[in-house]
Amino acid sequence: MSIGLSALIALLIAPPGGLSDDLVRLTDDGRDVIRPSWSPDGTRVAFARVEEGGSTIWQYIMDVDPPGPPTRLTDRTDPEYQAVFSPDGGRLLLTLVPRSGTQGNCDLAIVDADGSGLAVLVDDRGGPLSHQEWPSWAPDGDRFVFSSTHEGNQEIYAANADGSDLVRLTQSPGIDAHPSWSARGDRIVFATDRWGGLELASISPDGTGLARLTESPGLDDYPAISPDGRRVAFVSNRDGQFEIYSLELDEPGPPVNRSRHPARDTMPAWTPDGRGITFVSDRDGQGDLYTIRVGGEREAADGDGG
Repeated sequence: MSIGLSALIALLIAPPGGLSDDLVRLTDDGRDVIRPSWSPDGTRVAFARVEEGGSTIWQYIMDVDPPGPPTRLTDRTDPEYQAVFSPDGGRLLLTLVPRSGTQGNCDLAIVDADGSGLAVLVDDRGGPLSHQEWPSWAPDGDRFVFSSTHEGNQEIYAANADGSDLVRLTQSPGIDAHPSWSARGDRIVFATDRWGGLELASISPDGTGLARLTESPGLDDYPAISPDGRRVAFVSNRDGQFEIYSLELDEPGPPVNRSRHPARDTMPAWTPDGRGITFVSDRDGQGDLYTIRVGGEREAADGDGG
């Protein structure tokens, strides 16, 4: 099942029976999916899918406007996942396991949106096996950030679009992961355990100006900054189960629970118009994609009686 973006917005306003007033399901094929990423023009969504039997993970792109079935991004046989569209929609950064036989190593690669021109950008650089994961583009497409274990613990790095000029941005003995570069270009939000459990923090693109964004009794992870740079969506189990929350970045206030469901909701991504959050949920027994309509933080807080 797939649905066009224009139809998706219409359904979020007037949904069919069986769905909530704010929720639309995008996939329904019995296979768990990983990290949705919308093309900038809203016509396609990329995601990885666990193949039948759970033997591997491959990257897919699904047309949504007009609708179409998911198709493989490449013809590789080894795992690939976490792809994210470039700001111009012409390329994707993704994590892959190389064919060289270095199992346990994860490289960052770039590929054209039609699946051609695959090239590895960041690998273990001749050192110990390491994981390069969760890339996020700068708004101009000239650089990207990602997490890496190249120097032991997991840190945030930035590089040029061709993989050159690699710079380490964080310095922590713990975990720094899942960076999201703001469309304004002014900040990078990521998850970190430097204060205990996973919390959200932000830094400037040069690695300065560390600021703590959340303080939760649970885990806060997988931040995704909205297209206008005003809000960040993330996953938290602060209320006892994993839900999608959003938080104002310009006028900090309490996070708003967006998904409110006993299932496990995770890996949010904003729709290109900023009117919805697409996420992975197992509410029907498998990890499918859903999109939920969102308003402003104050609107949602008022609806909660806050």
